[in-house]
Amino acid sequence: MKYAIISDIHANLTALKNVLADAKAQGVEKIVCLGDVVGYGPLPAETVALARKECFIVLAGNHDDAVSGRGDASTFIDLAKEAVDRHRAALSEEDLEWLKSLPYTCTIDKAVAAHGDVFDPPKFYYILDEKGAEANFAKSDARLVFVGHTHEPAIFLTGRSGAVYKTGPQDFTIEEHKRYIVNPGSVGYPREASGKCFSSYVIYDSTERTVVFRYLPFQVSSVMQRGETKMAIGKRLVAAIAAAVALVVAAAVWSLAPKTIEVVDDPALVVEEKSIPLDPDLKHVSANITLARESDPVQLRIVFESPSGTVVGMESLTVRQSSKKGIKVPDGSARARFTALRARPEEAPKILFFAPSASVK
Repeated sequence: MKYAIISDIHANLTALKNVLADAKAQGVEKIVCLGDVVGYGPLPAETVALARKECFIVLAGNHDDAVSGRGDASTFIDLAKEAVDRHRAALSEEDLEWLKSLPYTCTIDKAVAAHGDVFDPPKFYYILDEKGAEANFAKSDARLVFVGHTHEPAIFLTGRSGAVYKTGPQDFTIEEHKRYIVNPGSVGYPREASGKCFSSYVIYDSTERTVVFRYLPFQVSSVMQRGETKMAIGKRLVAAIAAAVALVVAAAVWSLAPKTIEVVDDPALVVEEKSIPLDPDLKHVSANITLARESDPVQLRIVFESPSGTVVGMESLTVRQSSKKGIKVPDGSARARFTALRARPEEAPKILFFAPSASVK
């Protein structure tokens, strides 16, 4: 059986139609959506109607829960909050009830799927690094797990050694001694790299035991709001997508344009942010962050910028107690921006010490 695993449509009808047409041309038999049918985009009612018609399974995403009223949007950024109100008004009571009834997980031919993670699906944790993936591997014995939520295609895998590794998206055949967590990226609100933006999804062939990534050109105009009264929202959304188109890759890390960072981390909240200048002879930086003994963890993001403000690299890691890890400075960096974010929206990390530094070694 050939399944198309899609995620994060975000009310982008044009992108969804393009992906469905491509999946059909590839011989896909069933469509599985990992959630976030709504949120952000211009056509929630039409997108919900098409998803209900074409998808074999649709899982609940955090934006679906927020729009339906089953979840909380209080921690969303302004752009996301505006979309929740707009989409709730645009959808019928039947559509809202459908969103509210969506399951959080499913199993398809021995593969497990969820929107954010399988550790606690209704809370929509992000799987951003090896630590997060390790917790999910421990929670489920499935050989193959599909998740979305981050909008970035990625693979986490583990084998006989038990070590967990993160790789970029690549086609593969499932091996008996390995386990995989696969993120297909986003259909309707992608944040890509190499200066280009693509809708992405994966095809899971349960017979051949293969996973193949598919990429389709993304139309920035597909996220513009309809009607003059929505022009301000439309301009903001297109600006965010346009910024995502300008992404670059540095040191095998997905890099993000500065003005889109708050969108990428939606709905996590910034706890604290610090920046330091970088001279050409500085080779490594360290966050030098310490949390209180009983504190919740933070997601630490380090963004490297050129003198003009262009992003030249990024690193991300989970800090549970402290971190003095040295991070290599990419060539062309003039500033490093350190951002501590909540690992989950409801958590409240307590930072005792946060003093980023740089060194020549």
